[in-house]
Amino acid sequence: MALPEAEQQQINRLVGQLCERRSVPDQVSLRYVTIGRRVTLTESRPLFIDPALWNEVKVAQFEYSPETQTWTLYWFDRKNRRQPYPTGRNRDLLEKLVLEVDSDPTGVFWE
Repeated sequence: MALPEAEQQQINRLVGQLCERRSVPDQVSLRYVTIGRRVTLTESRPLFIDPALWNEVKVAQFEYSPETQTWTLYWFDRKNRRQPYPTGRNRDLLEKLVLEVDSDPTGVFWE
């Protein structure tokens, strides 16, 4: 099931701005991909041993619920398993969840 057009525009604006703010040329690159009702945020960095090769890891995932018209936030552990965001703030508007990822008060998204 595809996302409503208004939600897709919000993703492009909010998550796109987050990616632009946190990306540093030749050091770190953030990207996102939308598949169905899920938006996955990834971070890529050059490998220390061979900077020509980049390593990509999943950072966060936002999942839209058409029934409640809210988003749920997930993070990825070291084994690349999706986990519910560990606070009571994991279901909300996309804007609030993107701010939560950016500020990372729990330390699960950014090193």
